[in-house]
Amino acid sequence: MKHHIVDYLNAVFLDIETTGINPAYSELTLIALYQEDEGKKARLYVNNLHDAVETLRLLEAQAQEYGYDSITICPLEQFTEHAEFLSRVATYNGEQFDLPFIAHHLPQVRPVFRRWQHLDIYTHVAMPLRDLGLLRTPNLKLKTLISHLRVPRHPSVMKMRGEDAVRLWNHWKHLYNSEALTTLGIYALEDVRCTRLLLQRLIDVQRGSAWDNVP
Repeated sequence: MKHHIVDYLNAVFLDIETTGINPAYSELTLIALYQEDEGKKARLYVNNLHDAVETLRLLEAQAQEYGYDSITICPLEQFTEHAEFLSRVATYNGEQFDLPFIAHHLPQVRPVFRRWQHLDIYTHVAMPLRDLGLLRTPNLKLKTLISHLRVPRHPSVMKMRGEDAVRLWNHWKHLYNSEALTTLGIYALEDVRCTRLLLQRLIDVQRGSAWDNVP
């Protein structure tokens, strides 16, 4: 890896939402990107079933209400084109889940992944800290670690988990429920924003801070 971990605080953070864990039998519903190099900027790439992109346009106007400087909504297919312009990317367990899942549904993007400087926070930060005894947590699942290190999430999605994201997508897919789709969008945005905050917390733990003192 050509960059120090702290350099990745300025990276583009990536997280996906799906309807399952096997890409061959599950849908890729959203790809969320977040970066803080020049303001708090987020981008959502949305599976455009039933004009989902237009339904989520309201989030662009509500960006500041949710704590973002800007939110941009795009159809999922545009990720392939935009991925060409990314260089430094951070994920949580992206090596095993996010990137293979995207590659299955958007195969044109596979060559691009090889050109990225990619930090998998799970593999390269969380696991080593746990193995060194610096991180005391019942497991290293993203939501568990976010809770353990007291990473704040937006109140509207604070208690949501992955199964809730699947339920919300199905409410949109089968019932055309725009409120469910909007909540899913916020959930995806908060997942990726919190991934950056989590990296900051883990760097703090590595430096000996008191974040990791939850019983």
